[in-house]
Amino acid sequence: MTSPTRIRERGRSGLRRSLALAAPGLLVAGLIAMGPVAPAGAAEPVDGARTSTDPMFPNVGNGGYDALDYDVAIAWTPDAAQTGTTITGSIVASTTMTATAPAPLRSFSLDFEGLEVDAVRVDGVPAAWVRDTDPDAIKYKLVVTPATPVSGEFTVTVDYHGVPSSHTDLDGSSEGWNGTSDGAIMLGQPIGSMAGYPHNNTPADKATYTFTLDIPTVLNDVSGTAPGAGAAVGNGELVARTPSADGSRTTWVWEQARPMASELAIVSIGRYDVIEAQFELTDGRVIPSWSFMDSALSEANKTRIRDRAAQLGAIIRNLETLYGPYPGGSTGVVVDTVPGGINYALETQDRSFFPSTNSVAGNTLIHELVHQWYGDNVSPTTWTDIWIGEGMATWGPSYYNSAEGFGTGTTPSETTYFNSWNGQAASSPNWSIPPGSQTDSAELYGYQTYTRGAQFWAALRVAIGDDAFFALIEQWQTRYAGTSRTGADLKALAEELSGRDLDAFYADWILEPGKPAWPEKLTVELVADAASSVLAAGDVVGYTLRATNTGPVPLASSVVTVDLAEVLERAAIDAGELPDGLTLDGTTLAWTVPEAAVGAPVVTVSFEATVSKGAPGGAMTATASVATLGGTCASCTSTLAVDTERPTATLVSPSTAGPFQSLAVQVDATDDQGLSRIVANVYRDGKLVKSTQSAVAGGATSGTHTATVPLADGAYTVKFNSQDLAGNISKTGTFGFTVDATAPTVTVKDGPSFTVPTGDTYDRVSYKLHDAGKVDRVSINGVVKDLNDHAWSDVNFLRPGVFGAVRGANTLVVYDVAGNATTLTFTLN
Repeated sequence: MTSPTRIRERGRSGLRRSLALAAPGLLVAGLIAMGPVAPAGAAEPVDGARTSTDPMFPNVGNGGYDALDYDVAIAWTPDAAQTGTTITGSIVASTTMTATAPAPLRSFSLDFEGLEVDAVRVDGVPAAWVRDTDPDAIKYKLVVTPATPVSGEFTVTVDYHGVPSSHTDLDGSSEGWNGTSDGAIMLGQPIGSMAGYPHNNTPADKATYTFTLDIPTVLNDVSGTAPGAGAAVGNGELVARTPSADGSRTTWVWEQARPMASELAIVSIGRYDVIEAQFELTDGRVIPSWSFMDSALSEANKTRIRDRAAQLGAIIRNLETLYGPYPGGSTGVVVDTVPGGINYALETQDRSFFPSTNSVAGNTLIHELVHQWYGDNVSPTTWTDIWIGEGMATWGPSYYNSAEGFGTGTTPSETTYFNSWNGQAASSPNWSIPPGSQTDSAELYGYQTYTRGAQFWAALRVAIGDDAFFALIEQWQTRYAGTSRTGADLKALAEELSGRDLDAFYADWILEPGKPAWPEKLTVELVADAASSVLAAGDVVGYTLRATNTGPVPLASSVVTVDLAEVLERAAIDAGELPDGLTLDGTTLAWTVPEAAVGAPVVTVSFEATVSKGAPGGAMTATASVATLGGTCASCTSTLAVDTERPTATLVSPSTAGPFQSLAVQVDATDDQGLSRIVANVYRDGKLVKSTQSAVAGGATSGTHTATVPLADGAYTVKFNSQDLAGNISKTGTFGFTVDATAPTVTVKDGPSFTVPTGDTYDRVSYKLHDAGKVDRVSINGVVKDLNDHAWSDVNFLRPGVFGAVRGANTLVVYDVAGNATTLTFTLN
């Protein structure tokens, strides 16, 4: 239900209807007050309770059974002669309730106001019944005694007739059955549905419904001068619209297949223009829409209503992003001109009721659509918890229309409701009724239900943060869809999702009178300052906590805690050196945040931890959190690492002792926490000849160092290792090798048996080959011969046809094992 109009109509006067009923309190002779009878045994039948124990309406609602379904058939006929400003008429009706009784009942009760009961049957068998009525106590009971006690599933059918009446609440407003200028309307909130059909009149007992509404096909206004097509509106989906044989009457059948509280039922009869459409939802589901607007409205107003009805799909899809899938099987609106006593919008399930074009064209439509989730899909268990749905339906349009939601408004919803809270002095009587402890139904639609309810939602968002808040408002719907829940259930879910203790907050805002405190709001950071992200024994880490007041009230009681369990496994903190405001209790550091005005600069505090000698290696994580409500961590985890493990270093090259023309060295290294550098040094005769190293970029956990080092001939040793970010050094490896950068020598062997020269040419020639690092092979004109890797070797008796030699010019190349080569040319005759 929307608040401003409803509040104006209901007022605060405490006005009661003057009731003049024949023999009030006793309508059937022989009726005596019957309370529940204690069972003699497990199967002993008892009388069902005549209350649902609702603090607001202690004599409304019933116990002992659970209603499952209602089949309500109403035939309505206007009086032949009309006087006054609204239509009068009568009904002939029958209602069948299907219910289940967990324990045997010898009697049970239904709420039923006015009208004449013709017959009652239980499971098809006539049953005894009496009426227990006391208007001053808001008690209208139809007490049924079946021929045989009922247990398990059963049905009760009540046939009745008469002129249905409105129900006037203690605040002076009406619901129940009311005549309009061209028909009638039944509205239920909070308890008026009992003026239209007998049922268990508590939001805690939801059921499915079928409404079969038989009305004249053509309806007229009070003057009888404006006949028009009639329509009968109900909840759920329109499954049939059947004219009578002579066409004078039409039966409209509406099925509500989803659980519905009785206060959400609507029966509206009048001259309506019907707007039919279909809308696709976020999940791809397509639902029908039936909207009804008073045919007597101006064309300008009808155009506004058509335009608004066309927006239903878009609005619902937006709301689905907040509250989860749309819970109904259809949608629509009912816009009718009604008497002042029911001049309020109401969240009747699936298609809400609006008393004017302006109400449906404005934010009230969003309010009532939010109710399709909050109040309809998940209903209150008792009327005390009406603030849950009304508060959310009041907060919802403010969020929806702002830039943070789906609109362009520049004022965030948090600011809207802080200003609302701040604008009411602590002495204001608006704070006198706690939402979750109210018991006076005359005050049901007051400030505490709507405005304080909306303020609660805005304050809860501050208290638990956006992530938990938006998860909560969706999970409240998806987890509890189709059920009735309490404020205590809401608190428990909020605590589950946020990990916060909300006892004090909930008591302050919901259970206790007086102006509640707006929660402080702050953003916290934890920053660690260390020479490296990987630490060694003796390293000092400086931690700084920063808190910024991001809310509209001063910081005065906020506390930040830091979990130092991993830090204190590897480091020490001198509690005696902690600055004021910091205390260390076991492994938890607590910071009482200094007072900070709105808009004040960041407040900070710092402390140090020193890595202990012999500290085990591993992660050293410090995690800050705001222990009090209202805090958000921008960056509250610092992870460093203590590294006591040595890295590894592996020599990849050289892999043999040589000799080499020069040194080409490669060392690979790894470390689980990160490397800083890799080193390879060259020594000769124990003296350092050349140092080479590579820094490992970014502290990677693996790296490679390569270097090419020219060296003089001789024997050398390379020593190699690696260092990690914590300064740990790997085991140093050594490897010996030889450098040979000198090419072999080639000389002609003397003696006629080896060489026969003819001037600059030869008839036969032989060569002596020498290399200190050993001769490897020789090639003559590309013909290769491997030698024995000795320092001295020979190539003898070369003449044309021997070992690749040819007449004329020849090329000889000698290689040593290091790859050095000597080339000479000679000519054979």
